[in-house]
Parts: sequence; C-alpha cells; structure tokens
Amino acid sequence: MSLIAIIILGIIQGLTEFFPVSSSGHLVLFQNLFGLKEPQILADVMLHVGTLISLFVFLRRELLQLFKGALEFLKNPQRHHADPRVKQIFALVVASIPTFFIGYFFSDFFESLFASLRTVGLALVFTACFLFLTRWAKTGQKNFLLHPFIIGILQGAAIVPGFSRSGLTIGGAMFLGWKREDAARFSFLLSIPAILGAAVFQLGKIDISSQSWPIIITGIVVSAIVGYIALAVLVSVINRGKFYVFSYYCFLAGLAAIVFSFVL
Repeated sequence: MSLIAIIILGIIQGLTEFFPVSSSGHLVLFQNLFGLKEPQILADVMLHVGTLISLFVFLRRELLQLFKGALEFLKNPQRHHADPRVKQIFALVVASIPTFFIGYFFSDFFESLFASLRTVGLALVFTACFLFLTRWAKTGQKNFLLHPFIIGILQGAAIVPGFSRSGLTIGGAMFLGWKREDAARFSFLLSIPAILGAAVFQLGKIDISSQSWPIIITGIVVSAIVGYIALAVLVSVINRGKFYVFSYYCFLAGLAAIVFSFVL
C-alpha cells in the first residue's frame, strides 16, 4: 500500500469511525477504488487503533472517573455498589458480552463480506433508514441490564461492513429511550473494548514482520487526528438533535457502492 493511499484511508477511517456512516464499509469501497482487491486486514485494524487513540484522548475525563469508581468499588463494594460510575461499568460489561460472542464465532463469515461492494451498499442503505427513523425516538426510562445487552447485539451486528457501529448503537439507545447525549457517550465508551478486542484477535493471524510499518504508522497518526475532530463535530451535531442528517449521506453512499459493484 502506498503512502498516499494510507493517508487517504486514514482520513476516511477518522471521519467514518464515529460519524454513523460505517468506517469498514467506506474502507471496502475505497480499497476497491485503489485496486486493493484483497482485504487489507492489518491496515484496517491499525487505522481503527488510530481512532482508538483519539477516543482515549477525547474521553480522558470520563475514563479517569470510571477508573476511580472501579477502584472505590473494589475497596468497599457495599458502599459503592450504587455509584453511577459502577453502574456504567456494569452496563459496558453487559453490552460487551454479545459483541464478543458475535465477533468470536462469526468473524470468518463477516470477513468474507469485506470483499463484496454490493453487501456494503445494501448495508449502508439499511443504516440510512435506521438513522432517519431516530428523528422520532422518544426519551424514556433506562434499563441497565436489558438495554446494554441489546446495544451490544447491535454493535456485534456492525461487524458487517456498511452497518455503522456508532449509528446502530447510538440510534439503538435512542430508540430504547436514552437521552441522545447519554447514548453517544455510551457508544463511544463501548467501542473501546470492541476495537481493542478486534485488534488483538486480528493481529494474531497476521505476519506483522513483513509489513511496511512507517506507512502503517502514518495511517494511525492521520486517523487519530481526524478521529478526534470527528468526535467533536459529532457530539455537537447530536446535541443539536440532528443525528438523523447522516442518513442522507448513507443512502447516497449505499447507492454509489451498489452501482460501483457492477462496474469494478
């Protein structure tokens, strides 16, 4: 992979990892446009690591508070079991369980879909419809056991390229009655163990010694910087109640992918 290609893919990854438009779907589309017909698994994983770095920086205060809450709970479980930070950690663990099982048992099948532009296009159209319907999501009461589990299933389904992880998890939480700000923060936090787990799982199957690491590190840096900017923009859009506007882009991108699937 060339330096120009990894920079472009890093920008795409940084923008699309958090914008609800499917980073994996866009990577498939642009890898096909660059003529990279074989799945670029290592590059894909490393670009996700770049956006993971941006998450750690963007959520540094929340992560520090969760860490302090976990320590306090371990020291005195009876006193701190009702701490909101402990409840948040519990919800993240519950949500991560279905994501882990879907990724572990169905990863080979989902990886085969990374070569299909038509699959990406159809999944993007579905994502567009899902996002558009969030316009009518109503705020209700949270269930800290059932709701995280459902959100975790949605995150697991987003392994399919074209299904947006942030779109399904934020939108799913909104449909379940969560406030949009809470839905976004939970989705961001939930992506951390998912990205880490996927990176470790995929790296175990790749010969990393034969890779061009200067090029890959460049992609990581680019995706981290662009990812941080995208997070700030997305939070602003969600706070204004405009999350559904991404549906228009997803629909057009999905149609484009379907058309390209017949000519590439």
